[in-house]
Amino acid sequence: MLQKLFQLREHDTTIKQELVAGITIFFAAAHIIIVNPTILADSGIPFQYAMIATVLVTVIGSLLMGLYANVPLALAPGMGINAFFVYTLVQGYDLSWQMGLAVVIVSGVLLMVATFTPLAARLSDAVPASLKYSISAGIGLLLVMIGLQMGEVIVADAETLISLAPIDSPSLAFTIFGLLLILILYVKKVRGAFVIGLLLTTAVIYITGFGGEPESEPPDLGGYLGIFSAADFGGLLHAPFWMAVFSLTLLVLFDTLGLVHGLVPYNKDVSKVYKTSAINAGVSGLFGTSPTVLVVESAAGVAEGGKTGLTAVTAGFLFLTSFAVMPFISAIPEAAIAPILMIVGMSMAEKLRDIPGDFTEWFPAGLTAILIPLTYSIIDGLAAGFILYPLLKWATGRRSEVHPYQYVIALLFICNYVLLVI
Repeated sequence: MLQKLFQLREHDTTIKQELVAGITIFFAAAHIIIVNPTILADSGIPFQYAMIATVLVTVIGSLLMGLYANVPLALAPGMGINAFFVYTLVQGYDLSWQMGLAVVIVSGVLLMVATFTPLAARLSDAVPASLKYSISAGIGLLLVMIGLQMGEVIVADAETLISLAPIDSPSLAFTIFGLLLILILYVKKVRGAFVIGLLLTTAVIYITGFGGEPESEPPDLGGYLGIFSAADFGGLLHAPFWMAVFSLTLLVLFDTLGLVHGLVPYNKDVSKVYKTSAINAGVSGLFGTSPTVLVVESAAGVAEGGKTGLTAVTAGFLFLTSFAVMPFISAIPEAAIAPILMIVGMSMAEKLRDIPGDFTEWFPAGLTAILIPLTYSIIDGLAAGFILYPLLKWATGRRSEVHPYQYVIALLFICNYVLLVI
């Protein structure tokens, strides 16, 4: 049954390989369960309910991605998009969090219009190869940056923004231990290298007495039903509501576009990925959270050998069980997760070497790859590349190399920033 459903033989994979890849995604992305509601709480959404919503939309999105699109990728509330929801949509446009959820739902409808028509595919085709490579590399470098910070290898510095952590930092030592361990297993092509390394590093941290205290309070599922579908559409006739819808739609659309080019295997039907992402983004508002996007940490599952939707389904079921094992998830040290993100990120950054040496190609692409990790924003990195690419082509008299849609994309990015300023 699994063979027929996911075409395992055609993808040259096995059930065991897919299960290990799904477990890897779950462990690498489990922090979202805690981080997302922590951010959303600043908008007024109760932490417990935001956590339940986070788990539910992640489960639904991952199952849809696996069963419909048959790709080894999970969906979860986007890091960065959740901050945009809180600090720009709710606080910036002076909306209640209930109105913010209504914005998410309306934005999801617009995204479905784009993805169920040729628009999304045409926008995707308009992206030049150099920017596609830079998106993948930039996402990889973002993962490296997240890993370095998560493992406290780098810390904030008042003069240089970031610097190396103190050499006697326990977290630094454990991160380096985990990194070396997983690297050795990875280059020796040991199946399950990431999961084995994570569990062994976690064990060492707790054996040496540096493990943290797990959460003990169970999620309040009964209370959550009281705010389910709490979206308030009272702002539909007011300009700030639609400005918020435009900004969020643009952000999620191009964030998804970037992630699709960076994560989806070349032999997959990206139209199904776009459709699934759009549907789940809208559903997110119904359940009580900011929009979902492809999980960047899915790259860890792909690196572990995941090739079909069975990987995503496995991750989805594990997220569902997280209600019962929440204390254990919260007990996984960040120093054990950080090495996985760093290794996967550096593997993705390899795409930089495929960018052509032509300066009009290299500069927009290179700046995109650099800005994604430095701004912690895929959308801001994309904006730099999409605005500069046609500009440089025009300046050098090579207008024929610019797809007409690229001008539209550049204009949309400019309009978005103008709306954020006014």
